[in-house]
Amino acid sequence: MRSFLPSSLFLKKACLFMALFYCGMLWAQQRIKGQVLDALDNTPLMGVSVYFDGTSIGTITDESGIFELPLAQKINAALVVSYLGYETRSITDLQNLSKGFTAKIYLEEEAVALDEVVLEPDTWSRERKYRLFKRAFLGEDTAAQRTKILNPEVLRFYYNKQTATLYAYASAPLKIQNKHLGYLMRYALIDFELSFFKDTVQNEWPQEYISYYSGTSFFTPLTIQTKSKHAKNRAKAYEGSTLQFMRSIMLGQFEKNGFKLYYNKKELPWEAVFSLNQEEEFLKVTQEIPRITILHKRKQSIMEAVSGPFFLDGLGNFAPANRLSFGGYMGSKRVAAMLPLDYGIE
Repeated sequence: MRSFLPSSLFLKKACLFMALFYCGMLWAQQRIKGQVLDALDNTPLMGVSVYFDGTSIGTITDESGIFELPLAQKINAALVVSYLGYETRSITDLQNLSKGFTAKIYLEEEAVALDEVVLEPDTWSRERKYRLFKRAFLGEDTAAQRTKILNPEVLRFYYNKQTATLYAYASAPLKIQNKHLGYLMRYALIDFELSFFKDTVQNEWPQEYISYYSGTSFFTPLTIQTKSKHAKNRAKAYEGSTLQFMRSIMLGQFEKNGFKLYYNKKELPWEAVFSLNQEEEFLKVTQEIPRITILHKRKQSIMEAVSGPFFLDGLGNFAPANRLSFGGYMGSKRVAAMLPLDYGIE
């Protein structure tokens, strides 16, 4: 663990490094171009959704299966290629798409899967399972109260009585209307597990033991021009968020953005907590203290380094996602409180 205070000269150099790194990632823009084809007969696929996961950066293919997208250099988010009836592809290596020629992307038809055989009877009603799913998935805050899943019929649930665990599956991407933040989100659910303390499962609202979900998401605004109430709510959601915190790491702007870091009830300078190195196209961040407390205007969060360093891109997106765990305020935020990763970046 590092416990030194860097000199003012070091601070100036560190801030300059991060500012140059951040600006380079935002403004060194390219365009990527590709063609989406049926893997069986090479037929161009029209209307395929192509987007960077977790952002509002996306498009659809034309009649020739062609798409073009702006690419902020050094972006961590996967490029998702999704079409009804076909297996979704997530592309993390974008080199072939950004070399100035049209790369071909092949989609395979989705296999028709039979429903799983359930050995144990599921004693919970769909209404109860859906209610508990929404609480864990959307959240319980103001944003969640004004957020609605428009196509709940694509969801299937199974409750395992032996493990007190609720599972959810989706046959198509969820369409989520968020009237609080002014977005329509398309969320392709990959996994969902919600475990309860067994002695509380008879309660109307069982106590959650652990929840986990994963998927890809794409945001589109509900209105062409951003309404003032949506702009205000987005700014409020951004304050103290994981996204703002990660951007604060990039620029060393913890004090400016109102973040304070603590370990054993002692406030620490960020330089004692994080070491930063530019590695290839990303900012490599090593958390020197495995578990820290983050305070932001009376909102308290816990950030735990699960394994190894993580990497930041110019949007503030960190990867791999499983190397960090959050608790408290940041950990309580769910899908309804999510902002696109490109929020606030023109």
